[in-house]
Amino acid sequence: MNKVRFKVVCLFIAALLVVTSAYGQQGKARDAMKKKEKVERSYKKAYQKARKKTIRHRREIQTQKTRDRMDAADKRAENYNKEGDPGFFERVFKRKRYKK
Repeated sequence: MNKVRFKVVCLFIAALLVVTSAYGQQGKARDAMKKKEKVERSYKKAYQKARKKTIRHRREIQTQKTRDRMDAADKRAENYNKEGDPGFFERVFKRKRYKK
């Protein structure tokens, strides 16, 4: 009877070690993913900041007349791109189709 108890206890300890080591690896993987996402966010933020600065510089080096033409072109483009868009109420109350 003593040997059976010993074997059961050993089996229980071995199972416990396997489960805890697997959980530790999952935690490390989760931490690595969080770190990777944080780095990606920082790269994206730096890119957006540099892009904004470049666009601002491109505008500043132009003459006033050119800036006015650029503004008019941007406004025309915005109006042209909005033509086919549905209105606010159409977007909000649109009947949604669910994928099968």
